[in-house]
Order: sequence, then structure tokens, then C-alpha cells
Amino acid sequence: MTLAYGTDWLESDRLVLRRVTPDDLPFYTRLHALPKVAEHLYPEGRPRSPEETKAWMEYTLASYEELALGYLAVVRKEDRALIGRCGLMDMVVESADPEHGIRRGWFGRERAPADVALTFETELGYTLDPAAWGQGFASEAARCVRDYARDVLGLTYTVSAILPSNARSRRVAERGGARADGQMHAVGLAWDRWVWPLATGGAPQLQPASMT
Repeated sequence: MTLAYGTDWLESDRLVLRRVTPDDLPFYTRLHALPKVAEHLYPEGRPRSPEETKAWMEYTLASYEELALGYLAVVRKEDRALIGRCGLMDMVVESADPEHGIRRGWFGRERAPADVALTFETELGYTLDPAAWGQGFASEAARCVRDYARDVLGLTYTVSAILPSNARSRRVAERGGARADGQMHAVGLAWDRWVWPLATGGAPQLQPASMT
């Protein structure tokens, strides 16, 4: 997600969220290849290849400029370690309920068909290194992005697409105030849709981070 003018990064108690950079590619190549990560993100749980992760990074960097969206790198303050990604991505879904099956969705508007009425949304996504699981970092990062989406971007809602088997991600959404809202079908998988209602108003929870 491109940060608003005058904001260099987002900060929570233990984390800094900044733009992804090309220097982060080795970390994400390793992260996307981990079976424990891939099983909750990709069809058949297949890990991403280095080439696929490079394409993901190129798409992410382009989305900052073209859509003012994109994943942010999640950095742990304590040791400045890069531990994952969290942010708002472009997502679209069918506007009308289908006659059969569940509503279709696409991660990225360029993948959607031109002859279908669409609703343009944002998806709040989060993926952390398994070494950082179980310490509340995903919930903290997601809340940081949620508050930014509400207080700075002025969004009324955002959505998380979570596979039914992904209990960890579901708990993060629940703790952040999201509610279950049916399913959608995308990239060959049936995803549970979790909607984060975002009330407007309130002071942004953004402060300059100390990275030196």
C-alpha cells in the first residue's frame, strides 16, 4: 500500500511497516517456498518458484504507483529483522450473486473478465515467517493496516480472503474485528470472505519510527 503523503512508514508497538524494496527479494523467495506458508496461499499448497516470487515483487512495486496499494514489509523493531508482509491489495468480486455456486473474485483487476459487473475492493492480507508465528505479530500488523485504512485512507471496509483450513489467519481476522461474510472462488480455490468494518474518524495511529 502506498503510504499517504508525509508518511514514511507505519509503526506499532513492536513493528515497523515499510515499502517492499528489491533488496527484500531473497527473504520473500524463501518465505513463499516454505510448505507451511504455501499450503494456505496457493492452489494445491504448491510453493512459489523464485521466478514467481520475482513476478510478485514486480507487481507489488508497480501497484504502489499505479493503484496506491500493495504489501508492506513487516520489520521487527527489536532486531530490525524482516519477518513478513502485510498490506492492502487490489481485489474485485462479481457484483451480483451467481445463479449457481459462489461468487467469483480475482486478486488484481487485470485478471477479471471485461463482461462481468464487478465490485472493486481491497484485501487486507498478512503472511509472516513461521519463525515469528504465535507471538501476536500478525494481529499487530493487521491492526496497524486496518487503522491506517480507516483513519488515513478513509475506507469504509476491507476484506480478507482466508482459506477455510487456515485457522491462524481466521483468528487474526476475528481478533481485529472482522466478521465472516460468505465465500468467493478465486485462483481455483474457495475462500472465506472476512469483512473488516471501518468506522471513519479518530486520530491516525501513525508515528515517526526510529530505525537508526
